Amino acid sequence: MYTRFLGSLLLCFLCVSSLRAQENLSTINLMPVPAKVTLANSHYSINKDFTVELQGSSTIRLQKAATRFVARLRGRTGISFSQDFIKGNGMPSPNGLLVKVEKEGTLALNMDESYTLQVTDEKILLEASTDIGALRGLETLLQLVEVGKEGFYLPTAKIEDQPRFPWRGLMLDVSRHFLPLEVVKRNIAAMAAVKMNVFHWHLTDDHGIRVESKVYPQLHEKASDGMYYTQEQIKEVIAFAAERGIRVVPEFDLPGHATAWCVAFPELASAPYQYMADAILDEKGMMDLNVKTAPYHIERNAGIFDATLDPTNEKTYEVVGNFLNEMAALFPDVYMHIGGDENEGKQWDANPEIQAFMKEHNIADNHMLQNHFNKRVLKMMEANGKRMVGWDEILVDGLPKNAVIQSWRGKESLAQAAKDGYQVMLSNGYYIDLMHPAEHHYLQDPLPDNHDLTEQQAKNVLGGEATMWSELVTPETVDSRIWPRTAAIAERLWSPAEVKDVEDMYRRLSVINWQLEELGLQHLTYQEKLFRNLARGYDIEPLKVLARVAVPLRFYNRNSMGWMYTTYGSSYRQFVDALGPDARDARDFNEWVEAYLDGGDLSKEQAIADLLAQWQGNHIAIQQLINKSPALEDIENLSYRLSEAARVTLEALQLQEQPSYEWYRERLDIIDQARFDGPTTKEFLKVEKQSLAKGGSRATLPVVTAMERILKVKAGQLMAYRTRKDITVDGVLEEWKEADWQVFTNGAQYTGGWYKADSAWYALRWDKQHLYLAFKVKDSDVTAVQQERDGAKLWEDDGIEVLFDPLHHRSAEWQEDDIAYHVSAANIIMDEKGMKGEQYDASWTGNAITAVKVKGTLNEEKSADWGYTVEMAVSWDELGVKPKKDTALGMTLCVNDKNSVTETYEYFDYMHLKVFHAPHRFATLRLSTASEEKTDQKTQ
Repeated sequence: MYTRFLGSLLLCFLCVSSLRAQENLSTINLMPVPAKVTLANSHYSINKDFTVELQGSSTIRLQKAATRFVARLRGRTGISFSQDFIKGNGMPSPNGLLVKVEKEGTLALNMDESYTLQVTDEKILLEASTDIGALRGLETLLQLVEVGKEGFYLPTAKIEDQPRFPWRGLMLDVSRHFLPLEVVKRNIAAMAAVKMNVFHWHLTDDHGIRVESKVYPQLHEKASDGMYYTQEQIKEVIAFAAERGIRVVPEFDLPGHATAWCVAFPELASAPYQYMADAILDEKGMMDLNVKTAPYHIERNAGIFDATLDPTNEKTYEVVGNFLNEMAALFPDVYMHIGGDENEGKQWDANPEIQAFMKEHNIADNHMLQNHFNKRVLKMMEANGKRMVGWDEILVDGLPKNAVIQSWRGKESLAQAAKDGYQVMLSNGYYIDLMHPAEHHYLQDPLPDNHDLTEQQAKNVLGGEATMWSELVTPETVDSRIWPRTAAIAERLWSPAEVKDVEDMYRRLSVINWQLEELGLQHLTYQEKLFRNLARGYDIEPLKVLARVAVPLRFYNRNSMGWMYTTYGSSYRQFVDALGPDARDARDFNEWVEAYLDGGDLSKEQAIADLLAQWQGNHIAIQQLINKSPALEDIENLSYRLSEAARVTLEALQLQEQPSYEWYRERLDIIDQARFDGPTTKEFLKVEKQSLAKGGSRATLPVVTAMERILKVKAGQLMAYRTRKDITVDGVLEEWKEADWQVFTNGAQYTGGWYKADSAWYALRWDKQHLYLAFKVKDSDVTAVQQERDGAKLWEDDGIEVLFDPLHHRSAEWQEDDIAYHVSAANIIMDEKGMKGEQYDASWTGNAITAVKVKGTLNEEKSADWGYTVEMAVSWDELGVKPKKDTALGMTLCVNDKNSVTETYEYFDYMHLKVFHAPHRFATLRLSTASEEKTDQKTQ
């Protein structure tokens, strides 16, 4: 084994062509970061005489963009310029901005968006091959604006820039919640500000068809609740986007997600029932097609529904074909998205006519039946000069190579499709509706460093799209769910791959955040407006304090445990709707704690204490607000648990000596309760399906792991109880039913709520001969391939590790008495003691007794595993310890598991260690002669 660093990032430097003189790139706020930047040590002053002149191909698009540029510069600086509307070519001003363009750009894949920008202390020159490239350069120029003692200025610089990927999109779902035209347009304007170039408009789904059809008016008349875009409005959006160098790609989801289609055309449905739960099936599982229930109706809940178009019905192709013909004329872009996702085929399976069709045509399964449908639709699209885009479910054998695959289920499908010759784009990792922090999205790359594609295959990767599904948003809140995080995704898709410094990204994002507001976005203003409404006009500062440390539940945990938000019946004006995924104070607190505990920065202690004191005291003010406004009752528990966790963390921060185990456990439980305002960790992990209890604020506190780290570093303890019975080490854990089971999990999975979170339950016992350890590790994909004891890569396998500091030296370095045991899920051991030169001594062989039972399958990726149990006995002689009451030694417990995001193995441990084999951060193991206290946690 070797020292492992968790959560560390390599610092990547920006590409520059020369020394950067006095000024460093970390002082400017460009997002996306350009491909090549050179900074000098002077500046260009902006004053009332500033002008813009156009030369070369002065297109209408460029004139409008230049006019908007001047207006935004005027608004940002407060300077009144002599120019208002920029028109045509003209002689350049000797000290203004000259924009030189060779030709008008074509809105298409691989359009030329490159530009060069040169700022001297006297003038500015922007050159581009196309007007679209010039638009990108104008956005960079606006981001360069700074202010100093003498006024507003631009740093002198030379920038040469072009995008890394040609497809940089935002998908906006307007079916589940309809979003008015002004919302769509202001988000397109924001896309242009960060150099995105594809607006993917999700216009149909189970919840409504949002586009006017003159060929089949019943589509928007019957299946939209009256909320749809007229064709004139569609044209308005397309023109608005084109003026900003953005293509519009419509999506019409087929053949699944078809409830709204079936409302307008019930004869196209694959079943007379909207829900297969209503179907009466015969002994062969087939339904009676003549029995009808209530007519189809538009869906109001989130979820995957049964309604699917009938691919064996010729009228389906007639209606779909005529509709697509109409839409092809309306949307000029060559690409059209057909969805194709989440068709579970339940109606197809139970329809005897569809089954007979499949048999007659040798169609093996539902995937190939959908492929039959897709190929017919593809011909319709090709007849209109269109290319098909679909979610990755459409990728099956026989799909024509001219289809484009949008990968949402995983990077593996994207890579395989690229290898198979398909053009692809990534959305997996860019699902902004899941409320991950910006960092999560920023580190997802369509072409990661470790990809195995050839140069030609890599060219098939077009880029990616952020996806904004609208189950839980409204026109008031949607901006805050898209921005500013989508700017980080825009940078990932535009900037060089080596630009990935997370801290610098957040620095620049904080500036871009408020700059985006000038485009009409409401992502900042909506919060105080909502808080004033909830507080009925009373002081909202206590709500703002809580909001700076709380985040919404991530993934789809807001809909869980019998609670389901409906499209129009549920309130989306709750406290959680005002929260963003990157809580400012939470981020600062976590960084300060890491610097204090891992970096030895004692200067951060006071800042940590100040925030803890603020959170502790804020609950009184929250209670007073709740008394005045019952609409805030759902945050009372969240506020109280934060206050209590802050109180005990502050106590731990001020500890001078290690307290009793009882003191420690009581405070550990208090901090643990703050993870959710619903269940405790134990209660939560009892639930087989990882979801949260009904009610509460639907928010969580991403500072709890940092609080727990403070407590554990100051007072971390483990307790082993004296066993009164013989223990057989067989992995079955029969003797452990009444044990005092405790739990730890990956701290990263705590932030913002869990989704299928892996965890480790443990219990400790001892007798005169052995220390006994039992683990129940929840792991949804158990992998362990090494078969050789002490194998060099054994640490890469799933398993547990136990580390001991037997003499309790609490040294920062690994000592000769220190021992580590790794037990893989295949029950292969790797153990080591002390050092052998500069390496940990794996040649040492211990005599630990181990047993493992896998609950599920081993090394089968597609299987759903529960996890595995481990039982272990370590002799006191091997540890060199004489057991007795109050014996103390250093110890920590670890789990090795594969990170599904980074595809790497990493450890999570009881003490949340950043560096392993560091005994000074181990917990203190104490031996108790008392009987174990029974807990409500029996078996998991």
